[in-house]
Amino acid sequence: EVVKDRALHSSSTLGRMSWEPRQSLTPSEFRKQANRKALERIPKDLYWKVAGLSFVVGACMELFMIKTGFYEKVTAIEAERREALSEPPAWVLELQEQHKAATEKKK
Repeated sequence: EVVKDRALHSSSTLGRMSWEPRQSLTPSEFRKQANRKALERIPKDLYWKVAGLSFVVGACMELFMIKTGFYEKVTAIEAERREALSEPPAWVLELQEQHKAATEKKK
């Protein structure tokens, strides 16, 4: 569907709003154009401020986790988990022993 209506535009020379015909745009083209205009309104230094603030917050979180011993605790838990998963469960060991005993009786 093509948008064929009139749009309200601000006139730079008159400083007031006026009705001007809009060019025919598909809805996706209209969205792209609206998004581009919205992004142009955001000051470029805002991106740097957000990036800097994000970096500082992330660094503070890492420092907090190091100071509280978070990584040591996680390392210990992970080591216990890997050790528990490295050997088969008790019921498997029991079945293996039963199989071993049964094969020795046959000999």
